[in-house]
This record gives sequence, structure tokens and C-alpha cells, in this order.
Amino acid sequence: MRTNHPTPEVILLAESGPNRLRRLRAAFRNTHPDAVVTGREALWLNGIPVPQQGAVHLLVPLKRPGRADGSVIVERTAHPPEPLWRRGFPTTPAARAAVDGCRRAATLDQVRELIDVTRAGGVEISDLHAELAHVPEQGTTLLRRVLAEIDRDLRWRSAKAAQDLVDRAGLPPPTWTARLSTVGDVHLAVVDAWWDKVAFAWDCDLHRPWAPRTGVPALTRAARLTAAGIVPLHTDPLRVIAEPDTVVEELRGAYRLATTRPRPEVIMS
Repeated sequence: MRTNHPTPEVILLAESGPNRLRRLRAAFRNTHPDAVVTGREALWLNGIPVPQQGAVHLLVPLKRPGRADGSVIVERTAHPPEPLWRRGFPTTPAARAAVDGCRRAATLDQVRELIDVTRAGGVEISDLHAELAHVPEQGTTLLRRVLAEIDRDLRWRSAKAAQDLVDRAGLPPPTWTARLSTVGDVHLAVVDAWWDKVAFAWDCDLHRPWAPRTGVPALTRAARLTAAGIVPLHTDPLRVIAEPDTVVEELRGAYRLATTRPRPEVIMS
């Protein structure tokens, strides 16, 4: 059997070679101390079971030199993440590691496989979108295509679940994705579902179920609609799936409330 011996410059990846931890230690020997592991090895260190493939991928700040020698890629970044220490190594968070791993993937199937195992490991699609905004665009084409596929599927599932809840609640058919404004043509909002006869608006983040409105933005939006005389209801998209019975009752209650007062002067377009 051939024996592979790691050196500062070359780390062979044959199955009979060094284990992953030894491989990582070897990768750090000729790298600046502020380097951080990313990509597939960082996912593995963060507890997500991905097989090793290709070079060890490290990130360093822009002021440090980069290099690529076939066994180690040292990439300079303007947005170095705050490292997480895993098994004695500084690593990127799992979402950043997944994005960087996908940037090095050669095929759509490789990207899909990596994203699937990453999501199974607890990484949210919203986190992947957020990290994608902070990495170089080079190498992200396949990842963007896969995320677009996932986004379309999530939107379809959310829309179907929302329609099912409206049907279960026994409400009249709403107008989906309605733009609302005042009689003075002041824009109010684009809401997911709108019952024009009673001026009831339901938002459940159909178009971005992976990144729902929360906190101050959601409260400000609801206050703006309420000030215009609209009865608003906001439902977290996770509750649409996880708490259908409760959401059905909330829809019925909000609709009943909307029928108890005169319709405000609001225009749908």
C-alpha cells in the first residue's frame, strides 16, 4: 500500500492518507494564525457530516497573503467572520461554510447535495441568503440557481398552505398579492391576501417565507395599515404550516372584526 506523508506544501488526499484533523493541522502550518477554516471542513467541524473533497479552504483578512497550492486554498476576504472554535480549530459559522463550499463545487448536483445536508444540519435558507450577500460573486452561479429552486418550492408550498387555510376558515376568496393605497394615492403596502369588501389584509410572507418580517418592521407595517382603517393580520409562515387550526381561528376572528365597522377609504390596485 502506498503511504502518503504530509509536508508543509503538499497534503495528499488518498483514502490511506492522514485523517481530517491531521490534514487540517498540516494546512495551518504555513498559514497566518488568524486564518479560519471554511467550506466542507468547517461544516464537518461544526457537526454536519460531509465527506472531505478537494483542498482545505481557509479564509484570511485582506491584509494577509493568499495562496493556492492544490492542497490548501487561502482566500483573502473583506468580511472575515467571527470564528467559532470547534475541536481546536477556528471555523466559520455553518452557513458561511456551506456557501464557501458551494462556491468550490463543480456541478449542480454537488451543490444540491451540500445544501441538503446543510439544511438537515439546522442551517436556515435565510442564513444562506444572508451569507451569500457577503462573499465574492465569483463561483456563486450554481449556488444561486439551487437557492432559486428552493425559493420557488418554498413559495409554492406557502401559497398552497395559505389557500388551504382560507378555504378551511370558510372565508370568501381573497385577492392575492394586492397593492393598497389611500384615496390620495399614498402607497400603504402590498399584502399577501386582501378582502376588499371588508378591508381585511392578511400577511404571511408568501413571497419570502424564509425571511419573514419580524420585530419593528412588522409592527410598523401593521400600525400603518391600522391607521388607514384596515384590519391587518400577520402570521409567521412557520405557523401556517405548524399551527393550522389556530391560524384558521385567527383568520375567522380578524374577518369578523373587519365586518363590524364601516369600510375605510382604501384603494386596491
